[in-house]
Amino acid sequence: MPNVRLLPVSSLSLCLFVVALLTTTPAAWGATSCVDVSCGLSCSPGLPAATSTLVPASEFPPEATTPIAFLDPNDGRGRRLIATQQGTILVWDGATQTILPTFFLDLRDDVGGPVLAGGERGLLAMVLEPNYAQNGRFYVFYTRSGGDIVVARYTRSALDPDLGDLGSATTILIIDHPAGNHNGGWMAFGPNDNFLYISTGDGGGGCDSGAGINGDGQRNDTLAGKMLRIDVLGVDPGATAPDDCSVSSGPYMIPTSNPFAGQEPACDEIWTLGLRNPFRFSFDRQTGDMYIGDVGQNKWEEINLLQASTPAPANFGWVCREGCETAGNNESNCATTGCPVDTGTTCEFPRSSGYWDPVLCHYNGGWASIIGGYRYRGDRVPSIAGDYFYSDAACGQIWKTTVLDPSNPAAIDSECWASGFGGTFGFAEDHLGELYVIVGGAGRIDCIHNGDGCTWAGEELFADGFESGDISRW
Repeated sequence: MPNVRLLPVSSLSLCLFVVALLTTTPAAWGATSCVDVSCGLSCSPGLPAATSTLVPASEFPPEATTPIAFLDPNDGRGRRLIATQQGTILVWDGATQTILPTFFLDLRDDVGGPVLAGGERGLLAMVLEPNYAQNGRFYVFYTRSGGDIVVARYTRSALDPDLGDLGSATTILIIDHPAGNHNGGWMAFGPNDNFLYISTGDGGGGCDSGAGINGDGQRNDTLAGKMLRIDVLGVDPGATAPDDCSVSSGPYMIPTSNPFAGQEPACDEIWTLGLRNPFRFSFDRQTGDMYIGDVGQNKWEEINLLQASTPAPANFGWVCREGCETAGNNESNCATTGCPVDTGTTCEFPRSSGYWDPVLCHYNGGWASIIGGYRYRGDRVPSIAGDYFYSDAACGQIWKTTVLDPSNPAAIDSECWASGFGGTFGFAEDHLGELYVIVGGAGRIDCIHNGDGCTWAGEELFADGFESGDISRW
């Protein structure tokens, strides 16, 4: 089906994404209309900004060839955790620039082994608790046998910081999801509230397997096609117990400010609606604004902006809208039964219908699986300060904003920044705010730097300046 977005599972899959590189000079595009330009643009970072490979494909073991997340424990040890789609979690040692031979955690049996790993299934996300350096708790998001989405919590070994404790597994959520595609698949803790945000896809099938407001994205009685928000840290003293929207729910609570809290039959966990396949999202660590990469149907790939000040629940329009037009457009041809009549093609924030259009969008002719990134908040590459980076798994280009004022979404512009990144499955941000590119289709992890490499990646220093020898940090 043309709406299915497959994630390659080995470096051999990279050939699926090869495109002819043209010498056309890329131009900036306004967000009041979606970008319709060849995927074959050739572009490179403006000096002194540069990219280079930090963890090459040769470092990955045969059981773990597809990185999907690169996490910074910020524990002063100069090491990183690498989650792979196959279900293994690895430890990368910054001092030796090598992956340790012993897995941090092996979840291959839980994600269904080689039958279900790959495609759009497998281990898709991992996030560390804000206080991970002290308590060692982390969360994974994976698909299990049968397709259900599982969010589970684990704890680092009390004896060895390079090992996760398999026996510490605690199931947080199990979400019914029989389709193999559109799982969504990212998690992050909100910088302003410490709640856990989880993105879910619409349940698969063309046009949300439904018609208009009957599709998962527009219904508030299903967890599919949403951004969820739950309290796993006990930070909201007024939080309430969850409802029964999930197959199974564990030790979490519903924040009192969630828009559907206590409203039956709506799902208490919902924070936003109207998403199709939000595979990657991130927070601006300074403002709390959320940037969501939402994979499109047949015509438009989207980056949606949810400002921290936007009242909940925001609705991004799917399956009534795609890009900055109706989802009943000439290529996606989705039924919009029950949707507000709105044939406008100029992006608005919000529209009169109440839907929020994307701040950046690309034509599906070359783009096929948009990958949301991060707004750069580090200080090692001054030339890209405050810019937002994103990519596409198929197109292989990295784009960044040239104008970014969240208070004026219609003026946001972007341009091609780097090419040759086919198979990009995500970005990563370390405790310093520096950025990395997870090129899962090629089995490698790259970094963005100022011409001298990412030397800081192996530094044994806490964000607050404590040296690694301070064992009281454990």
